[in-house]
Amino acid sequence: MPKRGGGKPRNLRGGLDHYEHDDRTHSNLTRRVSFKPGAFKGKGKFRGFNDPKLLLDDDIDMGANSGGPGHMNNRKGGFRGRGGRLTPTPRRPGGPRRFIPGPIPWYQIVIPYGGKHPKEVILKALLGFISPEVFIPHYYKINGNAAVFYVDDVKVAEKLFYTDRKIVMSDGFKLVVMVRNTAPNVQIDAEMKEKMKLVMAKRYNAATKALDLTKFHADPDLADIFCALFRPQIMLAAIDIMAENIPDLEALNLNDNKMHGIEHLKILANKLKSLKILYLGDNKIPYIGSLDCLKSLPLVELYLKGNPLVTRCSDHDIYVSDVRKKFPKLVRLDGVDLPPVIGFDVAEDSALPPRKQSFLVDEGGKDLVRDFLTQYFAIYDSDSRQPLLDAYHEHAHMSMAASYLTYDGRSNSAGTKLTSYITNSRNIIRIQDRDSRRRYLRTGKLQVVSFLSDLPKTQHDLLGFAVDLPVFTPTMIVLVMNGVFKETSVAGTPTRSFHRTFVIVPNANGGFCVMNDMLFITNTTKDQEEQAFSSGAPIAPAPAAAPAQAQAQAALAPPAAPADDQAALLNMLSQQTGMNHHWTMNCLQETGWDYQRALLIFNQLHAEGKIPPEAFVK
Repeated sequence: MPKRGGGKPRNLRGGLDHYEHDDRTHSNLTRRVSFKPGAFKGKGKFRGFNDPKLLLDDDIDMGANSGGPGHMNNRKGGFRGRGGRLTPTPRRPGGPRRFIPGPIPWYQIVIPYGGKHPKEVILKALLGFISPEVFIPHYYKINGNAAVFYVDDVKVAEKLFYTDRKIVMSDGFKLVVMVRNTAPNVQIDAEMKEKMKLVMAKRYNAATKALDLTKFHADPDLADIFCALFRPQIMLAAIDIMAENIPDLEALNLNDNKMHGIEHLKILANKLKSLKILYLGDNKIPYIGSLDCLKSLPLVELYLKGNPLVTRCSDHDIYVSDVRKKFPKLVRLDGVDLPPVIGFDVAEDSALPPRKQSFLVDEGGKDLVRDFLTQYFAIYDSDSRQPLLDAYHEHAHMSMAASYLTYDGRSNSAGTKLTSYITNSRNIIRIQDRDSRRRYLRTGKLQVVSFLSDLPKTQHDLLGFAVDLPVFTPTMIVLVMNGVFKETSVAGTPTRSFHRTFVIVPNANGGFCVMNDMLFITNTTKDQEEQAFSSGAPIAPAPAAAPAQAQAQAALAPPAAPADDQAALLNMLSQQTGMNHHWTMNCLQETGWDYQRALLIFNQLHAEGKIPPEAFVK
């Protein structure tokens, strides 16, 4: 007996899907069905004449998520696939089908056979059923026999999802409603950009240099095109229009535009450099970290209320603090004035003092520092370090530590190995045993000088020293320095970097001696190797010293000697070195008439063979 209501017969075999849109509540229609053998044999030979799939033209965007839970096939009965099998639509176990929100905020509504009824009738029926909920049908059109439009609200989409087959039209048919999570396709061309430009022009306030793009896609002048700013390509096109026409824009309102990912907004810092106020409220921005792309903007006001990132933070003070870390100049957040930032009472344009390579807490210690460095390293770099016994206190302490640079991958090469130092290193981070720590601490000047004498022979770059004098009192002097030296007794003369601290006290003879000596040695960096000994010989012709080195020389240079003393120094150095008066004069002038320093430099250069033969021709 035929089934009432126009429903399709059950248990059809042979691949038949005779689905007709006949869902009238009362019908006396009698149908005849033929089951002739072989009538519908073969795969895919027949599809229902009224299959709703056939009513949609190919130009409808079916969306990338058409196979998901919100897909159009999630409806009673399902549709036939290409294989001729009738595949039932998945249902929730033990209950009816349910709506699952999709990842994007737009939904396509497809009503098969919606073309039979005027647009006003379709919309009135839907609005009446979901009342008091209302919606705006975006881009309503007829494709074949189907009515298609879009909504931008997930709550409305869910309401429409549950209207499927529950609205009976005037002709007795039930309205089929399919909901899909997809957005309209769009192609940005010159015509679309021109429409966007006109809409943006009417939303721009020239007096305040502010542009209001709130819910931009819902503007009546854009009703015929899809222009949602959550699409990156559309947002970028809008930014290009702003940069071209209003480059001095100071305030931009992007509220309620369904934006989720905003990484592409990082170009705002380059395109709109005057932008100081930005509204991003009522969007879908998930995390505070998503705002990193906007950190380059000098924002003073930011509006984020209505985004998930605000509700995710349970502590409002932490939320404010995290946002201010990204935008230090912010004075207003979410419509509320922020308390002033606690900081130093210094103007933003205040210039810091110039960097100095050397620091002297007391200019009166300049001569002492100069004399000490000259005399100490003249002996240290000589063939014998035994004269250093006079430089140390009877109960002096000395320790040496060494390690490789943590970021240097060259520590395994032969020229950079620190074997001579590592074996005697008193690195208290690694050496935990007290006896070992005590064993590596040299006590008394005999132990100190004996230990120093066993270290490789060296040549220090005196002009490259960075010297600090943080303490200078009659009873104690603290001298800190760092620089580079070469190991002259090792093949390849490798370069090392060092940091050294001397604690100097008065001695019984009215002079000074070292009470504590702490030395740290490591490999040089590439920059240090390139700059080491770059000041060259202080004997003409010599290249000019680097600015930082020139500052160090000026800080430690003695005043020029009187004319009579200069002649005496000239004769003494000439006799000592064997150089003629011309080269001796150049040597003393380059070292500020410091005899000990000039003699030290001569010995270094002469050992390296850098003094030409003509310097000794008299």
